Amino acid sequence: MEVKDLAFEKMSSLPPNIIQTILTLMPMRDAFRTSILSHNWRNQCLSIPKLMFDDAVFQGPSCKNGSMRWKLLYIVYPILLLHQGPILEFSLCISQLISCCEIDQIILHLSKSATLKKFTLCIKSGDDHKLLPAFFNLQQLTVLKLQNCVFQPPVTFKGFSRLVSLCFNNVSITAKVLLRFIYNCPQLKDFTLTGNEKHLMGCWNSDFAECLPLVERLCMSSYPAKMQYNPNEAMSQTAMNLIDQQDYSYVVLAHLRVITITNFSNMKTGLDFVKLVLAKSPMLKIVDIVIDKRVDINSEVKMLKELVRYPRASAKAEIRFERP
Repeated sequence: MEVKDLAFEKMSSLPPNIIQTILTLMPMRDAFRTSILSHNWRNQCLSIPKLMFDDAVFQGPSCKNGSMRWKLLYIVYPILLLHQGPILEFSLCISQLISCCEIDQIILHLSKSATLKKFTLCIKSGDDHKLLPAFFNLQQLTVLKLQNCVFQPPVTFKGFSRLVSLCFNNVSITAKVLLRFIYNCPQLKDFTLTGNEKHLMGCWNSDFAECLPLVERLCMSSYPAKMQYNPNEAMSQTAMNLIDQQDYSYVVLAHLRVITITNFSNMKTGLDFVKLVLAKSPMLKIVDIVIDKRVDINSEVKMLKELVRYPRASAKAEIRFERP
């Protein structure tokens, strides 16, 4: 028997758990190519627990001229239908991905299983994608990443009790819903909330900080989400919430170690929020502030001096300013 035949036979006869580990570590396109090795490998390809759909998956000649909806309907969805066993991780992050009903069908299929732990959906262009009510049935989620989506849960939604990591990028959500949502994610430790400048911000207050008792890493922009609210009402609420931090003895960020704020300007709301974080975070180590490019040098120096002089709960907290 030739060496290559012996190697092929050994590969074909590997135990299922070993094959599954190998497939999980490979890019998904390459993992599915291994189905030609043997019946054993083919069966294991149908039960890969991590389904990661990115541009690399659609590099074949049959996909070259297919539209985005064609790719979802004739590649992604059939893989889901043929899949055997639990799906633990699902990611749909393709360049030029648009909102369409095919995404709803994928989410609906995933919602029927109680196994999904990590979910990523990145809409790249066009309208934001409104998440189906069925999406909020994914109660086993520990990691959630959304981009350009509309997050409007049903009134009966109680949050994701197991969620550890959350990333919202340009997610349409009201300030009220956001606060209620993160309050009902008691295990949250890693939180990223970034957004588009053309949308107003509404979470720079003590209520927001109070909802993050276990968060260790916080990353947000000065306009962190597409906050849909009445501007006049929001201003009055901000005025009430953003008074001296000493009035908020109930706010304690006992686990916060790193906070990053991008597009930071000299708005009083932003400064007051950072002061609140400094005063209420005994474990804080790093405060990274990326200055908005429209802020002049004099304003930047003034902000830095004001924050450096401000009392902080952690003697090790380092404030670092930088330009984008």
